[in-house]
Amino acid sequence: MNKVIFFSGAKPPQTGGEFYNYQLSQYLETIDWKHEYVSLHQKKHYIRLSKIPIFGNLLVSVIFAFILFKYRGYLVEDHYFSKYLWLTNFIRRFFCKDKIIVIVHLFYGYDSSDRFVIRKVLNGMIEKIRLSLADLIITSSEYSKNEIVSVGINPDLIHVLSPGLDRDKFNLSFNLPSSSHELNHRNSKKILCVGNYVPRKGIIYLIKALSQIQYKEFTLDLVGNRKDNSRYYNLLANAVEKLKLTECVVFHDGSDQENLKKLYASADIFVLPSLKETFGIVFLEAMHYGLPIITTNVSAMPELVEQGKNGILVPPADSQALAQAIKTLIEQPNLIQQMGEAGRKKVADSYYWEHTCSRFVSIIEKMN
Repeated sequence: MNKVIFFSGAKPPQTGGEFYNYQLSQYLETIDWKHEYVSLHQKKHYIRLSKIPIFGNLLVSVIFAFILFKYRGYLVEDHYFSKYLWLTNFIRRFFCKDKIIVIVHLFYGYDSSDRFVIRKVLNGMIEKIRLSLADLIITSSEYSKNEIVSVGINPDLIHVLSPGLDRDKFNLSFNLPSSSHELNHRNSKKILCVGNYVPRKGIIYLIKALSQIQYKEFTLDLVGNRKDNSRYYNLLANAVEKLKLTECVVFHDGSDQENLKKLYASADIFVLPSLKETFGIVFLEAMHYGLPIITTNVSAMPELVEQGKNGILVPPADSQALAQAIKTLIEQPNLIQQMGEAGRKKVADSYYWEHTCSRFVSIIEKMN
């Protein structure tokens, strides 16, 4: 079996996509497959050259083709870096005859629902070109697969491998969620939002929604990485102060995993009003802890959250609808209990990393 080379982001992983890639590589280690995990995040000093007008991306592609040439075998690359790897892929495909597997976590420019037709067509052509050299494509949801197919990629090349839940990390070493009776007598409901401080997560709409709830019978814990997203974090912090929510909104560092587990364990409601997600591992984590979920009714969210069953779906960028959904759960503790239990049952016997990783191995073996 040829060596499997991962071209991915940060190590240790900092995002859901990076964690997905890392889990696949770690599984190969448990079955004694030769592999290597190459963090392109550590080479970001080269990526900064892409900001040079006109030929920046070309320059980075040439540099990467040179420094990555020593890695031979099956190439598994994160699509986020594909725009810098097109020359590497061209050389490997036509001269080295290496197999190329691309993992697509998100299209950052293209959206099949984009109403601006010219932008949609141009971005679609770019994505198709970036994926054209892939022997195989892996993605995490049916929504994401449909997006890839919509740019003109053969659906037979695309495999949907849903992420798993890290049950070792999030072991349930705490009391089960409160009963509806206990929730009724709790003075304040605890709302949890876990997502990096970037516009795509729609957190600003959550803050605006909370300002519309007259009785402040809640606390909101926001968990994210502010280090690389200081501009949006400052926007959120300023909104909290302007809307006079400083006493009920708390920002937390997303890198503190022990604190995150405590927040999940003590929360009553999970809210993440993303504008776009191709999956969302945090939704699995929230369901694992028995939390009802409030999120949006777009992209992959409806695949995980069933309206009225394990959560509530609202339109994206709609703070008024979001406020109404939060009020519904605050005012009806029995729904918190019912939806939380439904979510926990949904993930109890599914979303195992072992299954996802074994399918990944099976796919590679068939390519051999």
